[in-house]
Amino acid sequence: MVFGLCAAPRMAALVYFANPPETQYSALARSLAGVHRYWLDGAPTARMEPMCPLVFAASWLLFRSMLILPIALASLAGVTLFSLTRAATDDVRAAWIAALLYAWSPYLIRQSASPMEVTVAVSLLILAAWRMKDVCTPARAAIAGGLFGAIVLTRFSFLPIVVAGLWLVSVRAGLRRGALAAVVAIACLVPWIAYSRATDGSLWPSRVGENLYVGTNEWTHMLVPRTNVDVLAPLAADLVRNETHPDRALLRRALDYARLHPVSVATLKLRNLFYSMQPRLLPFTERAGGAALVDGALVLPEQLPRPVVYEWIAGVFQGGLLAGGAIGLWQRRKRLSEDAFLLIVLGGVLAVNVIFYPTSRLLAPASFVLMFYTAAACSGLAERAIGR
Repeated sequence: MVFGLCAAPRMAALVYFANPPETQYSALARSLAGVHRYWLDGAPTARMEPMCPLVFAASWLLFRSMLILPIALASLAGVTLFSLTRAATDDVRAAWIAALLYAWSPYLIRQSASPMEVTVAVSLLILAAWRMKDVCTPARAAIAGGLFGAIVLTRFSFLPIVVAGLWLVSVRAGLRRGALAAVVAIACLVPWIAYSRATDGSLWPSRVGENLYVGTNEWTHMLVPRTNVDVLAPLAADLVRNETHPDRALLRRALDYARLHPVSVATLKLRNLFYSMQPRLLPFTERAGGAALVDGALVLPEQLPRPVVYEWIAGVFQGGLLAGGAIGLWQRRKRLSEDAFLLIVLGGVLAVNVIFYPTSRLLAPASFVLMFYTAAACSGLAERAIGR
């Protein structure tokens, strides 16, 4: 029943938002499915992590649609969120509330019809959180390690979450189980690391420097939170066009700016934290075009506003999650050690948004944690009301 409740709105979104725009993930998936090469713009690349393109390519080969398999994975994640919440709270009502919040999340439903990484990333994190409730056998520890490897292969910025998760396996199940999980995770990562090193000369995706630079420079204060900082990507590419390793050059530029302007950067990152904890969709506008420098001044094309109705629906829903999550955290304050991996996910996702730049897409992977705590809060309040 939970699987169907999660699948129905996502399949409806897939029909309603037919023919989504091409993304780098979908372009890589077409290359994998068509010519069996991990190519972007006709050349090998390690710019994007491979998990999402692999899932999209498999879905295309099986169903002639890239998004059927991710939707099935998201629906399975809904079932595991139900199971996780029921086990953690010993409350079926809370489990149903969490599942319904997940099933009918406006942002997650919309993302399920887009060839981006959000659906796969959220699903894998939920599966990992569910598995982390019990890792006391070798098989379960190995599964946790496999999920951790898949999580990093979906988004490299989740590496700190995975490292903390491996430490948690060691604490809960012993060093041998922790080592087993680590070995499995590393085995998943080694082929990709070797490919990335051979292709782009880097141990991580060759866009880390670009992402840090567009979120940490003299113009970022003007953009966040209204404008998507990716409008700076074409400008960033022009700045390092003649560099042997462009992404490394952008990383150096970002770090140099932070070193020379520590107060400005600290203020910017504190603003990132503030905006990450408010309910409105981020950034406030849709990206249109790219920025340019004209006589030393930054010039932006007019950005596109989102539909007002969608802004309100998503904002009210997220506001409820933020309020409910805060109440649930307070109610479970004496059991937070049991929720350690959920808190690791929440902290890790917030850190990514603070260090780079805040967007709803980067915040979405932590939404299931807020759903868990909101469900616990709502069920607890209902129980008190019934008791009275």
